[in-house]
Amino acid sequence: MLTQLRHIVESMTAAASLEQALQALVHLTRNVMQVDCCSVYVAEPERRCYRLAATDGLAESAVGKAFLPFEEGIVGLVGQREELINLADASAHPAFKLLPDVAEEAFRSFLGTPIMHQRQVVGILVVQQKESRLFDEGEESFLVTLAAQLAARIAHAQARSQLTRTDWGKPLRGVAGSPGVAIARAWVWRPRKELAAIVPRKADDPDAQLGRFDQAVEAVRHELEALALRFRESSSQDSVAIFDIYLHLLADPSYIKPIRLRIEQEEWTAISAVKLVSETLIGRFGSMQDPYLRERATDIKDIALRLISRLVQDEPEHLAISERVVLVAEEVTATILAEVPRDCLAGVVSIKGSSNSHTAILARAMGVPAIMGVEFPLAEIHRLMLVVDGYSGDLFVEPKEPILAEYRQLLHEEQALDQLVHSTDGQPSETLDGVKVSLLLNAGLSADTEIAINELADGVGLYRTEIPFMLHDSFPSEWEQTARYRGILETYRNRPVCMRTLDVGGDKQLPYFPIVEENPFLGWRGIRLTLDHPELFLVQLKAMLRASEGLDNLAVMLPMISSVGEIRAARRLLDQAWSEVSQEVATRGGTLHYPPLGVMIEVPSALYILPEMAPLIDFWSVGSNDLTQYLLAVDRNNARVASIYDSFHPAVIRALQLLVDSARRYGKPVSVCGELAGDPIGVLVLLAMGYRRFSMNTRNIPRIKYVLRNASLDELVPLLAEGLRSDSPHALRGLFSRYLEERGMGGFLRAGHKVTA
Repeated sequence: MLTQLRHIVESMTAAASLEQALQALVHLTRNVMQVDCCSVYVAEPERRCYRLAATDGLAESAVGKAFLPFEEGIVGLVGQREELINLADASAHPAFKLLPDVAEEAFRSFLGTPIMHQRQVVGILVVQQKESRLFDEGEESFLVTLAAQLAARIAHAQARSQLTRTDWGKPLRGVAGSPGVAIARAWVWRPRKELAAIVPRKADDPDAQLGRFDQAVEAVRHELEALALRFRESSSQDSVAIFDIYLHLLADPSYIKPIRLRIEQEEWTAISAVKLVSETLIGRFGSMQDPYLRERATDIKDIALRLISRLVQDEPEHLAISERVVLVAEEVTATILAEVPRDCLAGVVSIKGSSNSHTAILARAMGVPAIMGVEFPLAEIHRLMLVVDGYSGDLFVEPKEPILAEYRQLLHEEQALDQLVHSTDGQPSETLDGVKVSLLLNAGLSADTEIAINELADGVGLYRTEIPFMLHDSFPSEWEQTARYRGILETYRNRPVCMRTLDVGGDKQLPYFPIVEENPFLGWRGIRLTLDHPELFLVQLKAMLRASEGLDNLAVMLPMISSVGEIRAARRLLDQAWSEVSQEVATRGGTLHYPPLGVMIEVPSALYILPEMAPLIDFWSVGSNDLTQYLLAVDRNNARVASIYDSFHPAVIRALQLLVDSARRYGKPVSVCGELAGDPIGVLVLLAMGYRRFSMNTRNIPRIKYVLRNASLDELVPLLAEGLRSDSPHALRGLFSRYLEERGMGGFLRAGHKVTA
């Protein structure tokens, strides 16, 4: 039945609307299963009932008009139990209820299964037959499989239909892309030309087409340089790197050369060639497992549309916006975002995209609230009043006055909070009772050495060296790497800089070094790859050492360590690199310090070999994001299981306590460089455990500093002990939330706040 199942799913996917998809489903299912009736009931939570949405066998006149309360009938029982029900004679069941005008009197046997999406019943799929019989296991399996395929389609349609309801206070749910609150009218951006709408055609004048293409490339390059300059002159200097990535793509032979060949050799028009080559690359990146690399498909599409816009209009596109608005688009890109005057940009809403997109990264750097991946009919939202909750990912359309009033108050509190946190900028990082802490920076976005100097940071706790590798079309040379690393080390002179060695492979592929694996998260990546390629590893280590000449602030950290043998092998290669570089430096009278070597604790096996690891390393740093994902076996970018991801899960808390206790026992410095370190509650829990070094993004440093300066370790330690007596993550989180509230820091809890509609 697999072929038939695939045919039904493809028919649903090809349908233009949910109604057409459901009708195709019931018709094909009835034929394939050879039953007398197939029907779909869709849940309507507001009315607490199921609506007959499609049928092949019941009265067609009842579709859209027949309703069954959640608590009634066998259909309601399927929803209540959240499990399949198979009956030979449905009319004999005590829950049976005959709906008027549906015409189901002739049917006796009943097989119904819930349609589940993210633990919620969104509908019921039913087949019926006139003869009295029990359906067999194969039929049960087939129906359950169909229901699973149907679940996401119904859930998404329900989300989109919220805009047609009169209850505008109900929020649309997306992914929090950048924290903050915005209240303003929607300004919808649409591209002049969609890639999918372009019909490729041949040209009679390839030379003229090449000339037009080269002019378009040059014009777009000037546009991007102007946008980068705008950010270079603003406070968001880190975000200049994103435009460097765009410029690199525009000069990349692997992108430009195939377009030129399509024009020269195959005689496509310039617009057609851009479309054909770009769509191939978009498909390639879009299928990648790694969320960051998958988002690069958006960058290619953005560049392609800019080139096509130039080829079509021969003039740049400027957004004529003169008031504060929320920028809304099918897919907001970094360049669209940069076009909006900063004083007019209140917030960002993108139907497509994720927290890894360049749009989200830019929005965070600019301090602009953003929501990604929220569904709604784009045409209906232009000029409507929006409330953007960049903490929870909630979007309110035309909210009622109570919602507006509450968010205006939150916005006022947030603005006051920003002023408050910067009041401690020049003061030391310590608690009320004098406990010293180090607040470090997570860096690596910048394409060059222009990481903005952050005077609040005590150094760099994590510099992701793989970013420069991703910007090249081949492995960067030792001298190119040396120049980049030197810039970082000099920028933070007299402050520590911890450089993580190359962490690519598996799900983070380099375009010039592709790796295809069935399970990239457990694959050939990090230290595993670099140890298998010592020629690459040695070049990087020597580049780091050369960059540190005359300085004494470099530390080297190894990613994805899971065994002691990996550390020994890495230490041997570091010794080899040190021997070569130190001799060169000595001949010219320079000074070179042997750097501390540490490991990233993110693989659970590392927790159980700490005694063997300790003599071989100088420090360790906890990657709380990956450690949590591996401990709980949860991909937090997977919407189906993201709710299970919880950094306060008892297993995660115990692992974190083990790591800091072991660091104390073996006399090793330890830091946390995951998102937990930048969370106000998380940092207090970590502080109570014994951690004193926290690495986070630029925006979080002043807020965390303010929280720590207004907290007392003597009060936090017993609070942690009380929280650990419960096995509930919510109990631990609740205790520390109340602590912040009682000390006037409740505003820092906005990340977990949801306004009730």
